[in-house]
Amino acid sequence: MDLTKCGFCGALATKMSDEGFPSCARHSGKKAAAPSCPDCGSVMALRRGKFGSFWGCITYPNCIGIRKMGA
Repeated sequence: MDLTKCGFCGALATKMSDEGFPSCARHSGKKAAAPSCPDCGSVMALRRGKFGSFWGCITYPNCIGIRKMGA
């Protein structure tokens, strides 16, 4: 079972927001702002890997910056 966290508060995600971001019931209608990459400062995109969802830099493979969901 995938235990993805809410991209807004870090609680257990039960739904997807209007834009497709994992969210808890309290935040399902909100619009998420994508974080910036800690390595290069570019915008990050929501990605899904074998260990769950995470934020990945849009300039990949030039930059391999990532962030965990809720961080």
